[in-house]
Amino acid sequence: MSRSEGRRVRLSRLCLGIALVAIAGPAAAQRAPLFKSEIMPVLEKNCVMCHGDKQKMAGLDLSSFSGMMAGSSSGPVIAPGKPERSMLWKMIENGQMPQGGKLTSAEKQLIHAYIEQGRFPATSETEAAIQAREAAKITPQRREWWSFRKPVKATPPAVKNKDQVRTPIDAFVLAKLEQKGWKMQPEADRVTLVRRAYFDLTGLLPTPAEVKAFVEDKSPNAWESLIDRLLASPHYGEQWGRHWLDVAGYSDSRGDAGDTDREVSWKYRDYVINAFNKNKPIDLFLIEQMAGDQLVNYKPGSRPTPDQIEPLTATGFLRTTADITDNQTIYEVDKYFDAQQKAMETSLSATMGVTIGCARCHDHKFDPILQRDYYKLMSVYQAVWDPENWVAGSLNFGPWPSRMVLDMDDASRASWIKDVTSNDAKAIRRMDDLLEATYQRYRAEVKAGSTMTPELRAQMRKDIEADPDLDVDRNAPKDGITDQEMEKRFPELARWKDEINTMRYNRKNKSKSGGANYIEAAWDVSKTPSPTYILQRGNYLSPGAEVQPGIPLVLDNPRSPFKFPDPKDHPDWNSTNRRLTLAKWMVSPENPLVPRVFVNRAWQWHFGEGIVRSVDDFGVQGTAPTHPELLDYLTVSFEEHNWDLKWLTKQIMMSQVYRQGSAEVAQNMTADPSDKLLWRKAPVRLEAETIRDSMLKVSGLLNDKMFGKQEPIKRGPDGQWLEDDKKGSGVTRRSLYLAQTRTRSVAFLHVFDCPDMTSDNQAQRFRASLPTQSLALLNNPLVFRTTQALTQQVLERSNNHYDQAVKLAFDEAYNRPPSAEELSIAKEAIAGDSDPKEGLRLFIQAMFGANDFLYSH
Repeated sequence: MSRSEGRRVRLSRLCLGIALVAIAGPAAAQRAPLFKSEIMPVLEKNCVMCHGDKQKMAGLDLSSFSGMMAGSSSGPVIAPGKPERSMLWKMIENGQMPQGGKLTSAEKQLIHAYIEQGRFPATSETEAAIQAREAAKITPQRREWWSFRKPVKATPPAVKNKDQVRTPIDAFVLAKLEQKGWKMQPEADRVTLVRRAYFDLTGLLPTPAEVKAFVEDKSPNAWESLIDRLLASPHYGEQWGRHWLDVAGYSDSRGDAGDTDREVSWKYRDYVINAFNKNKPIDLFLIEQMAGDQLVNYKPGSRPTPDQIEPLTATGFLRTTADITDNQTIYEVDKYFDAQQKAMETSLSATMGVTIGCARCHDHKFDPILQRDYYKLMSVYQAVWDPENWVAGSLNFGPWPSRMVLDMDDASRASWIKDVTSNDAKAIRRMDDLLEATYQRYRAEVKAGSTMTPELRAQMRKDIEADPDLDVDRNAPKDGITDQEMEKRFPELARWKDEINTMRYNRKNKSKSGGANYIEAAWDVSKTPSPTYILQRGNYLSPGAEVQPGIPLVLDNPRSPFKFPDPKDHPDWNSTNRRLTLAKWMVSPENPLVPRVFVNRAWQWHFGEGIVRSVDDFGVQGTAPTHPELLDYLTVSFEEHNWDLKWLTKQIMMSQVYRQGSAEVAQNMTADPSDKLLWRKAPVRLEAETIRDSMLKVSGLLNDKMFGKQEPIKRGPDGQWLEDDKKGSGVTRRSLYLAQTRTRSVAFLHVFDCPDMTSDNQAQRFRASLPTQSLALLNNPLVFRTTQALTQQVLERSNNHYDQAVKLAFDEAYNRPPSAEELSIAKEAIAGDSDPKEGLRLFIQAMFGANDFLYSH
């Protein structure tokens, strides 16, 4: 046998071993068995013929959990945690059940383990007692908290300085200012206004020509025309879509051990951009994201029709949170609950502005939200994330089905599923993990100074291959030792990599499945989800009373309690329709929170702070609204205008409150330094993406292509993550399209507070001022690329006349001419460098780091 044949034989054996590991399930003893997916099938097969809902021998019904726990005519048949005291187990162990049959050893072991370790709800408190206790907590006074009352559209107040009232918004703000003897600032100059509008609505600098056109437009409706034009710009959807993606917690990675990529998450991002550009009514926008699958009655497992694709894509909103359920072969059930809870808490925080997560383990300590409310809401989500009927979140783990909607015909679908779930596919994925783990283990040993003998390396490889729960972080730092250097030192690494690539190439050529078109969506796994229990102290192993779907008691009408329809009464439904029922209630006049929360977010996106500054907390621990009547006025008006965001945006921007200048007034700064009374339009540090994108635009490098897959990023030599200049076009595309991952943030964006979603969402960004930002503006490759490009551009346009080049740079970056002092500093910088061109580039770099570039005034 030749050496190459020997390697192929060893590789084949390794593939077989990996395949066996990949298809082997977790041992039953590693965790408590689940009733619905593991115990119920055994009972249905062997017991329900005699002990079912139709025939109940000895009064025992084993066709459901509740029937089993009700016991027989002789009493309980289950003693939770004590098989030896359980009548059901005694009858099975003695061979008395099932009559005329026999359980296998594995089935007996499963039932024994379930009785010993399973989840059995506590039932110490009656339903009547629970309702009485909760009614005592949710008093009429607690229902009167300001955010739980329906908004009322007040009449705008009369004011003295009528000349400052352009819209009703101004009257509400001015009335408070006049109580202190203040008024708003005069309107900002037209250059400041046009820059403010472009930053707010498109996230980009205006060009000198665009500024000139507005400054010279003396018509009375010039400002309104500018707003209308920017609202119609496709860049509007990119800027405002980015705002919503922060609220939703959008990320292109899963948040698992290796922070693996979510291959098609970009489809949800593109849905959001399109929704804002089309001015989709916000109530429909929210309904689609909460329950798009149910809105179009999607049938799970079928190919979606063209009209179902967009609403299904919208449910990616429920898939944005971290999901680590696919990483382990033991103790995974608690991770199911984690994923379920994260999805619910984040989506309700985003839409309702309440800290519902504080009621997971006990009644909310401050707000009138009960633990029972938490689990009533959880029951709404139970059919999607059912711990007893779990569906894998990733294509790389578990058997099919995965939590994907395939837009493929039946033949292609069957072929593709067979391909991605084949042992070959699993083997290659496993081998990739083994190889990456080997690189990392070798690298650690080299760094530690170990003598890497062939024998030691062979043993390390065996240890890695023998680990069934291998966790591989593919983004681990390389500690200054590249893969190429490792391959030179240890040739077996390069050989193994080549062998895997050959296997992948051969498999690709052999496969007939081709690429797949699929959507990461949320849908009900079953119309009959497992029961939802109140988890005592939030522990899934300590279930309490069972709950049905419901809304928070404090928001319910005690005279006519809200009810969820029973799916059994609707055979035409392909799901429970629980989420759709909840979503429609959320945007109904019965819900005072959702429209208020969204209007407050829109205000925040214009002013940097909301009318309620704790934008995700409208409860007792949150901040009170600075202008409650204004918030309610805008909320009711927004609903009256069919939840039209562009209408709301225009109302805000047409006001004097928005158009006023940002100059400081000493008296006002002392009394109200954070501008709660809105006596000026406070300057706002631009968001990370706007800073980067404006650098690209002003330098002429910006690629304004919209939509599509996320652009790849790479780790730089110093460990920072950068745009990958060898793959894709991320170096010049808008920041929105760069890969947004939880553990691999593009360094420049990260330093300017772009969120990484390690906390699931971030509806309100920090606006820090740190030394690391100055270092990024000095050393990041982005700054070198853009300043070089702008330097070349202005020198060409000025025919290498440096004074004129400086003026052009100011016009491009600041939309104004330089002052005499600024021009003098530029001349000194240029003259002080041996290369005048480099001197000009350094001066432009300093311009990019100045407040005139980094702030919207």
